[in-house]
Amino acid sequence: MCMRRSIVFLLIAILAAFCLSAVASAEEGRQADIEQAAPGGELAARVVPETLSLEQAIEIAIRCNPQVESSRQGMKAAEGQLAQALSYLQPRLNVSARRVTPVDLPAFSFQSADSSWETEFSLSQTLYTGGAIPQGIKASKSFQQGAKGAFRRTRQQIAFAVRQSYYGVLTAKEAVKVAREVMDSAEEHLRVAGLRYQAGIAPQFDVLAAEARVARVEQGLISAIAVRDIAWAGLSAVLGVPIPAGTELSTPRPVTMVDVDLESLLQEALAQRPDLKTAGAGGAVARTMLGIARSGRLPTVSAALSYTLREQTVIAGDVCGMPGEDIIVSQNSGYVALVANYSLFNGGQVEGEILAAEAELTQAEKAVESLEQQIELEVRSAYLLLAATKAQVGAAQKEVAQTQEAHRVATLRYDEGVGTSLEILDADANLAGAKTRLNEAIFGINLAVAQLDLAVGRVWAELSSPASAGEGAGD
Repeated sequence: MCMRRSIVFLLIAILAAFCLSAVASAEEGRQADIEQAAPGGELAARVVPETLSLEQAIEIAIRCNPQVESSRQGMKAAEGQLAQALSYLQPRLNVSARRVTPVDLPAFSFQSADSSWETEFSLSQTLYTGGAIPQGIKASKSFQQGAKGAFRRTRQQIAFAVRQSYYGVLTAKEAVKVAREVMDSAEEHLRVAGLRYQAGIAPQFDVLAAEARVARVEQGLISAIAVRDIAWAGLSAVLGVPIPAGTELSTPRPVTMVDVDLESLLQEALAQRPDLKTAGAGGAVARTMLGIARSGRLPTVSAALSYTLREQTVIAGDVCGMPGEDIIVSQNSGYVALVANYSLFNGGQVEGEILAAEAELTQAEKAVESLEQQIELEVRSAYLLLAATKAQVGAAQKEVAQTQEAHRVATLRYDEGVGTSLEILDADANLAGAKTRLNEAIFGINLAVAQLDLAVGRVWAELSSPASAGEGAGD
């Protein structure tokens, strides 16, 4: 009996140690993941180089942005669900131990009044479920494929957000540069107007107008600097880590783009958009769930084997009129069973599950159809936006060239005394506006390329694709 108790305690100790070890390992792994991915951690402070290219920025965001990590955990959850589904094909082996202490026994009882240990080992195997288990495995595999597609789409969306923010910073820096150029020009005009007024060849109005112009331009410069700082903060938020002061962006903004074919883009999008594949996987899951629901109409069959270790209880046969013989009341025992189960009436539960599964399947199929239409709209919109921005860049470049020449002529006329202060002020404003519009047009064409890549479903590293190939323009 002592040996039996020792075996029971040993089994319980082994199970407890295994569970504690598994929990500890999982916790250590979780802490390691947190330390590696924590935006404010020591690692995060070192991930951003002093000179940051667009490719590096995207890689950092893929590694540190919490949305990507959340989507990655979704893939792990899908893997866990598949493992659960596969486990139903395997037998179940369980062990349980309990200490039994009888209470309120009558004066005479075949049960021992002493406390005793019982240890039960059970083995079971599902043999037939009407196809529910295979359908569940199939659904889990489809769900896993959908999770992978969602993860890829999240990466693409984050890459788009990085490109948008990266170009936003470059655009804001260029806006500050333009504002400072305008400020320098306004201050120079104020200096010249003051000299001309002191020489008596220009009215005081020119000086006052130049001073007002400097004040207005200074306000614009302050606003441009604020927008630039906000753009840096936006890029940092997308990356998921702080960007150290003094970081420089090394990838220029392209200003010319290669022509692309709309129909080929539409075919490419329908072939490789990961969210469309995810939606298709959702339809496959709904289809298998319908099969699982229909399996409720069929019987289930399982086999079971159980064996219980009990302390042997023996009473003297004299008590029952059997002198000289012992009666065994309790001892080790077990059973083998084949169990078949069939639901004769369940109040319409199975039919309701089938009806719901059929509706969900139809809903999933319509979702795929709707997403295909949405993808086509996104690609067409991005394609048309790219065409429009290309034309805007060309027009803005011509405008800058013309206003630069007009500004040069107005400056010469004013210096020679044949032009007015209003002419040069207008020339300053027109040149500043033209440069600002060109800067915004360049941002627009780069954003349109990024939107087209996102709409088509190109992977984040495909920055040299036909839609995004072009000549670099320094900022």
